[in-house]
Amino acid sequence: MPSMKPSLVLLALLVVGCGGGPPPPPSQQPIAAVSVEERLYYDNSGAYPDSTRLVVRDAETFRQVWAQATAEQPSPPPLPGVDFEESMVLLVAAGRMTPEDRIRVDSVGVRSVPRTDGGQEDVLSVVVSTVRGCGRLAVDAYPMELVRIPDFDGRIEFLERSRRECPNGLALGAQRAPADRVANTRGARMDSGGGGDGG
Repeated sequence: MPSMKPSLVLLALLVVGCGGGPPPPPSQQPIAAVSVEERLYYDNSGAYPDSTRLVVRDAETFRQVWAQATAEQPSPPPLPGVDFEESMVLLVAAGRMTPEDRIRVDSVGVRSVPRTDGGQEDVLSVVVSTVRGCGRLAVDAYPMELVRIPDFDGRIEFLERSRRECPNGLALGAQRAPADRVANTRGARMDSGGGGDGG
């Protein structure tokens, strides 16, 4: 009587080869806060006077951005090292505001969204938070921040959030601004808002 062992082995290989289930979902990175170590620079002296959202993907562009961002400093800090094989740099600028106001990249993450053809697309979501003070200082300031995040080859959307916060720590009129800035990562300048007055 012939042995059944080869047939059983072949059947097991076929089951393994077919995967035995549905394909895995698209890779996602949950929205996570940007760490202190990845925050490269913050200033409000006016190097970027307009509302700006910028994605930097190469060392030469980063050198130019860094030179402009630090140009108002008497002793500009040295250019930080960024491995553009693994990372990219985001610049966010709020436009004309006051010294009480600030802007920051709160968090980033990848989520899967439906495409018009019925498929799925991974999109990098960047949450940008703008905080307005109580308006007590009638002095112009231009908050901006540079952060380093992992490289992402795909579409980027900037989700804008804003709130008003007074020195006593109470947030007044907290609200989420419409997420109307959606950009593609294949250029350097992703979005440069007009107006530039932060209001």
